[in-house]
Amino acid sequence: MGYVKGSIDLSSTQDGLLLEQVLRSRHATHDQLWQFFQLKARENRRRIFNWRMLRLVQHGLITRLKVKYSKPGWVYAISESGADYLAGNGEGAALVASRAFKQLNDPVVLHSLDLNDVHLTLIRCGELVRWKSELEILCLNELTGFGYAKDYDAVITIHSDGEDATFALEYERQPKAANRYWQVRQAIEKERQVRCFLYLTPSYELLSYVAGFFDRCAKSVYFGVLEDFRQHGLDAQVLDSRRTLSCPLRAVLNGDGSQMRGKTS
Repeated sequence: MGYVKGSIDLSSTQDGLLLEQVLRSRHATHDQLWQFFQLKARENRRRIFNWRMLRLVQHGLITRLKVKYSKPGWVYAISESGADYLAGNGEGAALVASRAFKQLNDPVVLHSLDLNDVHLTLIRCGELVRWKSELEILCLNELTGFGYAKDYDAVITIHSDGEDATFALEYERQPKAANRYWQVRQAIEKERQVRCFLYLTPSYELLSYVAGFFDRCAKSVYFGVLEDFRQHGLDAQVLDSRRTLSCPLRAVLNGDGSQMRGKTS
C-alpha cells in the first residue's frame, strides 16, 4: 500500500522505542538517544539512527531545541503530535506529556540531561530491572488510585545479589527553599510503596544542604554526588542524612547496613 505524500509510516518497533524514550526522558541530547537506542534496540548503525531522528523531527513528532550548555549537539523533546500518537498507542505517560513540552527553559532541560546519564549508567551496569520515569509516575498519581506520595524523578528497580530492590530517586541540581524540603519530607514519610530514597546532587555542598532537612527522617534517605554515580553506578558511595556514615549504594539496597562506616574526609 502506498502512503500519502508527506506522511510517515511509524509501524517499525524502532520508531516507537525512540519516541517513547524521548517522551520519558522529557529532554535528551542526540548522543544520549543514540546510547539509549544502542542499549535498548540493539541498533549499531549510526547512519540509520541519524536518518530516523531527522525523519521524526521533519514530520513534527519530535521537537529540536537549542540549549545553552557545555555539550555540543541538539536536544530533543516530544511534540504535541508525538505525544498524541503515543497516547493513541497506549502509552500512559503521553497523557500527561504537556509538562514535557511546556517546560523548555534551560535549567529544566539540564536537569533532564543529567537524569539521562544516571539512567544510562544503570543500564550499562546490567542490573537495571525497571526505570519508571517522572512522567510515568505523574500519570499514575493523577489518573489512578495507586500512585506514589510524590512525583519522584524516577522510581528504580535493580536486581542485585539475587533479589530485586526498589528506590525512589530525586536529583537536585539547584537548591530549593527550606519550606519545599519540609513538604518533600512529609510526603516521603507518608510513602507506602517505596522504602528507600536516594538524593543525588552535583556537589557535596548542595548535598550537605539538602541532607540537613532529612535528619531523623522516618524513612531511609541517602545522599550521593552525581559524578561519583556516573563513574561507579551502584558502587557509588552514599551518605546518611547526618553526613557521618557512608557505604556503597549497593549495600544499602541489599539491606546490609553493616557496611556503613564513618566519613573520614
